[in-house]
Amino acid sequence: MIHTLIVPGVGGSEYNHWQTCLQHRLMRCSRVQQKDWNHPVLDIWVAEFVKTLQAIPAEVQIVAHSFGCLTSIAALAQHPELNAKVKNLLLVAPANPARFGENGFSRDSQTDYSTYFQQLKLQVPTTLLISENDPWLSFEDAHILAQTWKIKPINLGAVGHVNVASGFGPFPEIEHYLISENTMPHISKVDESKCYFKFAF
Repeated sequence: MIHTLIVPGVGGSEYNHWQTCLQHRLMRCSRVQQKDWNHPVLDIWVAEFVKTLQAIPAEVQIVAHSFGCLTSIAALAQHPELNAKVKNLLLVAPANPARFGENGFSRDSQTDYSTYFQQLKLQVPTTLLISENDPWLSFEDAHILAQTWKIKPINLGAVGHVNVASGFGPFPEIEHYLISENTMPHISKVDESKCYFKFAF
């Protein structure tokens, strides 16, 4: 059976956030916990992600938002042995790597992560959901990241950062991009290709 791992961004995902709503709907679901949700130091966040993922005995699908997307991508690149158990990676409204650096936010760092994330390759089936007016990642920059990571992005429309602050709700449509909890763990390549379809709403 597939296990869903929720990976929030800066601030965590509050009670009304769609990630929290999804976690409440699923039977086999957990989330990465960070010691300081307001200080996004990539190395620390990656370490917590890896520890959480390693402890899950089942095959996993990852549902990441904002800086959680960058955390997930970096962790899987730095720990390629984990890729085998990840059957689906869903990236929702990633944060711009240029806004972060070694000390958290780029304003507090000597460098930013724009170059670093341009060099990373995704080795798992991945879906990228983006917004036309995301304050954390412009529509143009989102397409540049998609080209870099060789993903066809799915445009959700003008929905801000896909969070509570932008007026975004429970987002039940997210389950169209997920592997069902009742799906057998051995998924064919044909099934995996479904991660790349377009879904309009």
